[in-house]
Amino acid sequence: MGSKKAVIIEQSQSIAQEISSVLSARDYTVLRASNGLDGIELICEETPDLILLNPAVTDINGLCIYKLLKDDPRTSDIPLLICITNEKQAFRSLGIKPHRGQSVIRFTGKDDFDANIDAAIEKLKGRVDTNKFQSQSEQYKKLLGRLVGAYQASQSLHSSHARDILGEVLEKITNMLSSELGSLMLVEDDSQELVISASKGLSEDLANKTRIKVGRGISGWVAKSGSPLLIKDVEADERFSRQNSNRYYNSSLLSAPIRVKDKVIGVINVNNKESKEQFTEYDLSLLTILTNEISIAIESSHWQKRLEEANAQIEKLKTGKKIFADIARSLDDELYELTISQEVSNIIYARLDYKEIIDAILEIIERSLDCHLCGLLFVDEAKKTGVIVEVKYPASQKEVDSFKLKIIETFNRLTGGRLLPEQVSIDQADNNNLNDSFSENRNILSSFQAHLLTAGDRPIGMLAVTNSFPNAFSGEDLRVFSIISRHSSIAINNTLLHKKITELSITDGLTGLYVYRYFSDAMDKEILRSARYRQPFGLIMMDLDGFKKVNDSYGHPMGDEVLKEIAQILKKICREVDVVARYGGEEFAVILPETDLEGAYILADRIRMVIKNYAFGNKDNVINLTASFGVASYPDIALEKTDLIKYVDRALYRAKAEGKNKTVRATKEITNEIQ
Repeated sequence: MGSKKAVIIEQSQSIAQEISSVLSARDYTVLRASNGLDGIELICEETPDLILLNPAVTDINGLCIYKLLKDDPRTSDIPLLICITNEKQAFRSLGIKPHRGQSVIRFTGKDDFDANIDAAIEKLKGRVDTNKFQSQSEQYKKLLGRLVGAYQASQSLHSSHARDILGEVLEKITNMLSSELGSLMLVEDDSQELVISASKGLSEDLANKTRIKVGRGISGWVAKSGSPLLIKDVEADERFSRQNSNRYYNSSLLSAPIRVKDKVIGVINVNNKESKEQFTEYDLSLLTILTNEISIAIESSHWQKRLEEANAQIEKLKTGKKIFADIARSLDDELYELTISQEVSNIIYARLDYKEIIDAILEIIERSLDCHLCGLLFVDEAKKTGVIVEVKYPASQKEVDSFKLKIIETFNRLTGGRLLPEQVSIDQADNNNLNDSFSENRNILSSFQAHLLTAGDRPIGMLAVTNSFPNAFSGEDLRVFSIISRHSSIAINNTLLHKKITELSITDGLTGLYVYRYFSDAMDKEILRSARYRQPFGLIMMDLDGFKKVNDSYGHPMGDEVLKEIAQILKKICREVDVVARYGGEEFAVILPETDLEGAYILADRIRMVIKNYAFGNKDNVINLTASFGVASYPDIALEKTDLIKYVDRALYRAKAEGKNKTVRATKEITNEIQ
């Protein structure tokens, strides 16, 4: 019995048997229905992991079956693959012309189906996972809104109402991470011990008894360090308690802190992926975002409550006696600081992109502090660095450059880094006040202040302000600057994590190239752009010749290394503006903006020659490979995405049929064959 279930809706018993044998080899238990009504009933009863539908079934229109399954909440999230055995029948059943895409696979024989099924399922699940994640994110936000209400009622997460909601929060997090085991632990202030407030997959007795000292074990280490953690093998980690080992069938573990005002108040642990696979950096980034959003929700609630209290006190004092004027002014100052905190917190919830977040933070600083220049140095994991500067009052480019150098020098001093000025780009957020003829005799760095921005222990940037007047910033100014900096760390880290998740979701884990669904979206955008500006673009489809022999002769690890090397060749030869994607298996695709058919052909043939002359493998096992290419272009060959892909695919097919190691242009002759 396989660990996964698949339901096939297929009239032909022989075809169903061949599909079943392919899926069984992939650890699926296969169930079959010979008509649409039985298939729908079987799917609702069994809740399979995969559905294969031949739309040419006779009792119900194929499109109706598809819509029924996608509109039903019980089945809408199940990956559904349309399996076409007869294109004309499929066209009549679906009402659309079937094409090679995210949810369609052709069945022309068992071997062909076996070669293409993995890529088809991967593409389909990627789209289902994306839709499911977006839906779950919205539900998660609503859940956090309820948590804020419970927190405001008691100013604690230890109340029974708050604990009930935390149980729902943990359930949602473990579902989003496809995990069967998890715990949400809170720190007791008096004992400085972590206790389980909510759990999934743990016995009630174990959850009630477990107490971990901050600093001990994995959870204690995360609570003390404030840093999220991905452990590939918990049993090999010295922080792991051996008494827990019988609970884990997978040695991988995630743990992330819940922080409020720079203080860790709890830890979320996640174990045992349903797929029994190890957790990845993608999973850790997602868990960190989810725990950060808990922190943001609670902290925003805290500031909102203080804001309301301060407003009420000010109104009361303003109607009182004059002797309270100083107290009222003091409360006004606190109210101002609280307002700033709330404003920066709102940026975090706005889910802006990286540049918009930085611009919004600098705008708040510019309004809050009397500075000549304010700037933000950002450093991401890819070691890309830059400084964005806001020029509040007239300043020269020389002064802006001096400010940049001072920020880099301060960052290096505080972090032990070795950033060089030439490695850091600079961007003026507003050039209106930049004036090279401005020549006032002053030192723009007379009052320079900077705060390091961190994600846990990792520096991610620096926020800096400066004024040409000495001692220009008061104690109140520095307090406000500190508040903005603290919230900015959270905002920028969350944005970086969202960026990382986005990149991981659109790039192939093995080759680092874009995945099919990104390629498909990029095709749509390029068609719109090219139509608007009346520019051509080229499309290359490439397939490695006889790659299966590499896996059979040298093993899959060597095959993976070859695919990585192919990816590097493509990245090196193609331009930055080109979209290079792994289309599936050993097939690759390239979109070439502003390139006609002949230009695409020249580039494709250049890639072909490089691959032909390249020594893959290693010195002990040198592997010689060739590749076949199909080339098409917009608008000469086709105007629609589906047609372009068909035409380039047919050109690739001809290159294979004519002896391989060849580049073939799509021509009217080829397109007429398709039509």
